[in-house]
Amino acid sequence: LKIIKKSDYKVVDQLGQTPSMISMLSLLMSSEAHRVTLLKLLNAAHVNQDITVDQFNGVCNNITASRCLEFTNAELPAEGPSHNKALHISMKCQDNTIARVLVDTGSSLNVMPKSTLTKLTLDGSVLKQSDLIVKAFDGSQRGVVGEIELPMLIDPHLFHISFQVMDINPSYSCLLGRPWIHAAGAVTSNLHQKLKFIVDDNLGIVSGEEDTL
Repeated sequence: LKIIKKSDYKVVDQLGQTPSMISMLSLLMSSEAHRVTLLKLLNAAHVNQDITVDQFNGVCNNITASRCLEFTNAELPAEGPSHNKALHISMKCQDNTIARVLVDTGSSLNVMPKSTLTKLTLDGSVLKQSDLIVKAFDGSQRGVVGEIELPMLIDPHLFHISFQVMDINPSYSCLLGRPWIHAAGAVTSNLHQKLKFIVDDNLGIVSGEEDTL
């Protein structure tokens, strides 16, 4: 250490504080427990006999992929894939619980019916004027009463969501469309009756509600 220059010593000290990484091959060669775990995975995973090199490369990439959101058959509802349900969830706005919230990837807006808004007890939220005209799927057009931003707790994370308030009487209490879905980075599955998102490296999983007649 006496013959190391002061500037070099700073580099050595920095390296000592830097987290180190080793190759997967080195890890498997030095740890029997990791080898056994990998062998279990390789024995359980099956591919077609005619799989191409590119297809197999895609399978290998999944091993090292991070921050992936996926759904499995184990997450299907009790009735399996034969159901025809829309995805409805619950969320909280301050002290109010809102059930039957429709999550719709086909909607370009977050919509809150005026009837839902009047039932909420809110502090500090202001309804802003909006000149937006909404075109429905049947071609009809409706004006928007206003726009309001509300803090919505979609367990376990809090989102500030802008809703277009409309004087309508739909079957849902409010609607979360693509603006929220894309902003949250959420992945939805009507089939699995779930939505998933990642916030601050934490995975959020929200299950759908049971449909009511």
